[in-house]
Parts: sequence; C-alpha cells; structure tokens
Amino acid sequence: MIRICIHISDGFPILSLTLVTEPLRVANRELGRDRFGWDVVSDEGGVVSSSSGIQIETNPLPEDVPEAVILLSSYKPDRAATDPTLAWLRRMDRLGCLMGCVDTGALSFAKAGLLTVRPAATHPESMAGFQRQFPGSLFVDRMADFSPPRFSGAGGVSTLDMTLALIGHFTDERVARRVAEILTYKPPIEGWRPDAIPESIPRAVRDAVSIMDAHLSKCLSVAEIAQRVELPIWKLNRLFQRYLHTSPTSYYVDRRLARARDMLKNTSLPVGEVASDCGYDNAEVFSRAYRLRFEVAPSADRSL
Repeated sequence: MIRICIHISDGFPILSLTLVTEPLRVANRELGRDRFGWDVVSDEGGVVSSSSGIQIETNPLPEDVPEAVILLSSYKPDRAATDPTLAWLRRMDRLGCLMGCVDTGALSFAKAGLLTVRPAATHPESMAGFQRQFPGSLFVDRMADFSPPRFSGAGGVSTLDMTLALIGHFTDERVARRVAEILTYKPPIEGWRPDAIPESIPRAVRDAVSIMDAHLSKCLSVAEIAQRVELPIWKLNRLFQRYLHTSPTSYYVDRRLARARDMLKNTSLPVGEVASDCGYDNAEVFSRAYRLRFEVAPSADRSL
C-alpha cells in the first residue's frame, strides 16, 4: 500500500483535504484494491478545525516514513509553520519521502529549506509576499507542479491536478485519467490565472499591464509605459478607459495596493517594508491610499 501522510493545522482548507482524499478513494475503487492509504496528522494530534469550522480528528506526527507527505497548512501560514512541523518536514525529506504542499504550505516548505532546488506552485495572491520573504526559494505561478521529490498545488481546485499527478506517479496515467473522468473533471486551460487579462483585449493594453506587474516596487510613469508599448499617452488612456473602465494611473495604483494587501495578509513583514515593496517611499502616503481603497488601515488588515 502507498501510504500518504496529510499534515493539517488550524485554519486548513477543507476543500484541499477533500481533493486529496476523494481522488485517492476513487483510484482504489478503480484498481479494485486499497492501493492508497492515508493518515491525517497534526503536530500533537487531536481535533483540528478547518477554515470553515469543520473539525477533523488527527493523529500525532508519525516516526515511520510514508511514501508521500502532503502539507495543507493554513490561511495563517506563519502560525502554521511551527518548529515541530518544520523539523518533521526536514526529517521526512532526509529519509527520502516524496514531499508535497498546497497553497500556503509553500511557505512552510521555504522555511524548512525545501525549495532551493525544486519549486512549489504558489497562488498568485501569495506569490509576491513569499518571494519577498524567501528570495532564495523557488515559487512558481502555476496551478500545479510535479517535480519529484517535490509536488505541489496552488490551492483551490488545482489541488485536484496535484493529486491526479500523484496517482499517475504511483500507478499510471490511465488510472489518473479515469479518476478525472469519474469526478467529471477536465484540466483547466494552460496558463490560466484568476487575474489574467482576456485575449480579446488589445495587445497594447495587455502589454501595459504586464509592464506594470513587473514594476510594482519601482514604478514607471504612464509616459514610460506608453513609450514601451509604442502608443501616445492619450491613446493608451483611451484604450484603458474603453476596455478596463479606468485610467492607466488608477489601474496601476490598484495593482500595487492589491499586492500590498496580499503581502499584509500572507506575510509578517512590517507595514513599512510592504509599502516600500509596493512602490511607496512614504508610509503616510501609503496608509492614506490603502484606507481610501480598502476602507481600513494597513495595520488593521492583517491575517497574521
């Protein structure tokens, strides 16, 4: 039997747990035997509450080595990256276990030093903050990644992609495809991102947005962006108003503030560092802009 150890902590996503265990159950049914077994564990065992309040009974961290570990972590990732968790992850890795993480579990993997050679798929909302905290770790903006001895999912339904890859690894692709069919699941469009600009929008606008996203900490002027996409400023303004219903300046500010909010909710970086990393040299200016956009002070809008 392939034994998979699923580590959870308070605030873990129940959807991800379901998208790990149900495909494994379906795979066992298709194979006609218990090819996969799983054990849900936490640092000390006992009852652990999900982000939606559903409680799961867990076992303590095991001493023996399973074939694979999956870390589901929490929506408060810094609190979930406890010393016992990190020590256990490092030990499992040293002993040759296949190591997987979902969504904010990538932060615990980075803290444990497990992302220096192989990457972790990371949710776009967490990407900037995690990269800022751990510049030497490999985070990739994709839905799922399977690069043994690492595998990962960015969270949400992409956990299913990760689990299907795991099933295919231990059996074959035919079984993984059959499990997907039974679950009425079709893989997403390649390169999908929740905040992607539709292909129907003119190339110049999409290029301008890409330039903005690449310069969130060291901001460019709208004139510089217009020059790079080879348009006069007035035409770039008109295209943004027509297709994105806002000006380039306002859109740029929204992207920077959205990144700031992601960092505040997913890291423990000081507010001043977050402001600087999002293109604000003056903390008071940043605070005013943040309050205007989200109707709350930056310091009061943290998840950590």
